[in-house]
Amino acid sequence: MNSEIVEMKTTHETVMGIDLSADERRASGVCVLRGRRARTTLVGTDAEICALARRVRPCLITIDAPLSLPPGRRTVHDRSGAHDRPCDRALRQRGIRLFPVTLGAMRRLTERGMQLKAQLEAAGFCVVEVFPGGAQDVLGLPRKQHDLDGLRDGLRRLGVRGIRDDATHDELDAVTAAYTGWLWLRGEAKVLGGEETRKRANGEMGSVEGIVMPRSPDCPIAPLPSAFLDGLRLYWRGFYWHSHEAWEDLWRASAEPQRSFLQALIQIDAALIHTERGNWRGVHNLLRRADNNLARCPDKVLGVDVPSLREQVAAFCAEVEAMLRGERRAFNWRRKPRLAPEGVSLPKRERRRRAKGDLPQRARGSAPR
Repeated sequence: MNSEIVEMKTTHETVMGIDLSADERRASGVCVLRGRRARTTLVGTDAEICALARRVRPCLITIDAPLSLPPGRRTVHDRSGAHDRPCDRALRQRGIRLFPVTLGAMRRLTERGMQLKAQLEAAGFCVVEVFPGGAQDVLGLPRKQHDLDGLRDGLRRLGVRGIRDDATHDELDAVTAAYTGWLWLRGEAKVLGGEETRKRANGEMGSVEGIVMPRSPDCPIAPLPSAFLDGLRLYWRGFYWHSHEAWEDLWRASAEPQRSFLQALIQIDAALIHTERGNWRGVHNLLRRADNNLARCPDKVLGVDVPSLREQVAAFCAEVEAMLRGERRAFNWRRKPRLAPEGVSLPKRERRRRAKGDLPQRARGSAPR
């Protein structure tokens, strides 16, 4: 057992995240998150997990495993009733992929998860179900099977400190599980497919049914930032340098996935500037970098349809490649990506070529390239 985890001072925001394995013979990843400082380890049996919880005394425990059954099923081996739970359907409606709890391998994980939840709740802990893979989709992070280093870097960009360079994929999913719980405690996550009870009279957390997921970053709780809209209007008018300047300040202050999204927009601005100059290799490199940043984003950020924007960037890139091969004599400016955030009034006409007055007013050097 990792002694550093136990030695960390417990706070009212201490969350213990568990990436549970289906079999006690295979280690489970565990993260203790206090504020935004994480400590991770690998733990084997349910008894060891419960012992660690008693020593750490977290205010919330999040488990990456199904903790309930579909309606009409009494046990994991029951063949009657529905295949999906309400929370499973809610996830699929949001385009998040997951395995049904009735699948053969998932039945063992569900059985262990429900047993562990019962043990922890009997010891007085509040236990909720989370799905790190789905949370990573919402937060704009790659899943572990696609890009483990990218997941580690993405969690760090979210402000999570203490993640080791050699943390395993199970530990990184445990960090995501704990971070999701931390967001829920702060009102920045919600319960899908169920309801949470109010706090009990003694101040402890009540029981929770459903699955806790981060709120979508583009959730219309607040209006779009004024700096984003200012940059957008400049972009529409062909003032790509000034648009880049407006978005740079917002980029500096943003967290993921908005940070990667804004970096992509700044790179598109730079690509359009180099297009005017005929620097096709520079344009091509900038567009590839922009697409890599957009690939880390969920389907909608700041009201913009990201898959549609990626298709436009790809078309822009294909046009540039044709210029590099000498197959085009003039660039088709209709390939300029169209930024159309949901709910924002679009101009009747949009300038494609760079405006003549679009000149830098201060030295460049701090914007992402």
